[in-house]
Amino acid sequence: MVLNDLLPDKLSEAWRYALLGGLASIPFTAFGYWQTGSEMSIAPVFFGAILAGFLAQRKTGTRRGVGVRTGLVGGLPVILMLVDLLAASSGLSGPSWFVASGLVLVIGAAAVFGVLAFALSAFVGAVGARVGGWLAGDGGRSRPPAASG
Repeated sequence: MVLNDLLPDKLSEAWRYALLGGLASIPFTAFGYWQTGSEMSIAPVFFGAILAGFLAQRKTGTRRGVGVRTGLVGGLPVILMLVDLLAASSGLSGPSWFVASGLVLVIGAAAVFGVLAFALSAFVGAVGARVGGWLAGDGGRSRPPAASG
């Protein structure tokens, strides 16, 4: 079964390879977080983006737009950290104004952290796709012969 058979026809080539690289990195990122319980490495996103950039460069001749998309898809395990942060805040105790203000601060901090984490993941994905595209070279695509004369 080929990747093109699994995905809808309207999905762009960039998204096809981004989903492949991003989804391939998610289990490794989530497993690393599960092992430590407090640290998340986005190295799997980098390697997934290398794969996506390599394949996109080989198949389409360009890796444009693949890296950031791979990073955004591969960064989805960040949501696990946000859920853990919000779950930890449920243990707040004290006067109701204190609990309410604490929850507002935690939700705000989680939102800022989530945006920064996805931005970092997108950046790492862009760098990985650039490396993958570089590794693929011209992709073996045939070029017209140079005009002689």
